[in-house]
Amino acid sequence: MDSLVADMTPPPLAVEARTRVAPVIDWLLAERIGLAHSPELFGRFCDRFAQTGVPLDRATIHIPQLHPQLRARSMLWQRDSGEVSETNRAHGVETTGDYLESPVRRIFDGGHMIRRHIEVPDCPRDFPILEEIEQEGCTDYTIWPLPFSSGGLVNAISFASRRPGGLTALDLAMIEAVLPAFGAVMEMAHLRRTARTLLETYLGPTSGERVLSGAIKRGDGEVINAVLWYCDLRNFTELSETLPLDEVIALLNDYFEAMARPVKAAGGEILKFMGDAMLAIFPLAGLNPEGACTACCTGLAVAEQALVGFAAVNEKRAAAGKTPLRCGVALARGNVMYGNIGDVERLDFTVIGPAVNLATRLEDLTRDLALDPPVVFSAAIAANCGRQSRPLGRFKLKGIAQEQEAFTLA
Repeated sequence: MDSLVADMTPPPLAVEARTRVAPVIDWLLAERIGLAHSPELFGRFCDRFAQTGVPLDRATIHIPQLHPQLRARSMLWQRDSGEVSETNRAHGVETTGDYLESPVRRIFDGGHMIRRHIEVPDCPRDFPILEEIEQEGCTDYTIWPLPFSSGGLVNAISFASRRPGGLTALDLAMIEAVLPAFGAVMEMAHLRRTARTLLETYLGPTSGERVLSGAIKRGDGEVINAVLWYCDLRNFTELSETLPLDEVIALLNDYFEAMARPVKAAGGEILKFMGDAMLAIFPLAGLNPEGACTACCTGLAVAEQALVGFAAVNEKRAAAGKTPLRCGVALARGNVMYGNIGDVERLDFTVIGPAVNLATRLEDLTRDLALDPPVVFSAAIAANCGRQSRPLGRFKLKGIAQEQEAFTLA
């Protein structure tokens, strides 16, 4: 049964199949630009395809992902509800029994179309998913490779029917005839989604959206008012020279996760990780004075939350007999240039300006003054944060001409 339908489809049947699916293919080509959302595309395709007479009651699609957290995405369409549910598969799913015993694995490994005519007594029951499909009342199941043109990526798409007698030879020929067009359009939607995911991962949501919107030329950017949020890990050079590389990477990941999670939760934009430091912003564009005050207060609250997470990292390290880490957090507020900077062929979407310099230099005071908690912020933050702060005095900071006032949490 594991053979290509093309091998058993007479030419007249193939011609009829192409004729019947032609309206679906025309619709796919006409709507390919507007259908950028993969679940919507899959659901509407299944609805349209079922209208051609193919007795579809259930369909799934499985697409490997280029994603830091996900190995694959799966979508399930059910005719009864007309809805599509989406499931994210984390890295490591490829080692689980559910995957290893699935027909999806067979397809991903380069297999051809698989059909299991469930209502036939001698039908092989070699995949656990068949029991679930049979319990839903299905009589026939087939899964196909759905190749994409880029990188040799192979996906899997399955169809199941409740009709007594299952799928006919014409039904199978129609599936085979429509898949190339559907695969091409789904690939476009998938690539758009992948591009957005990668840009958000490496640039941040706002910067990624700006790039997708066309802000890609060197020098493209704008002046914005923002709260600058900066953190730095103490004695990292010493740690990196004395610890194994894999342990250094692990501690950096733990540290950055503790710092980044509350920043993202509060709507901040992480611009970059620089060795053992992290720079983020809370833009103030469009905010009234009260909103700006809230943003400054939010930045300080995020610093406190980050230090709670950082303390948890150190508790974990202490339990493992490892040296505790130390860090500092600094905040400043001011106008910065937010845009594309760099070489003509290698650009960075970032911020530059006096407020950035001030934040990075203020952070040194958390070490020099042995602050506990290790948080320091500028006069502009202190004046607008809506909470009590403790003045530390005026300081001459490296690279900044005028002395600067510094404050910490009261």
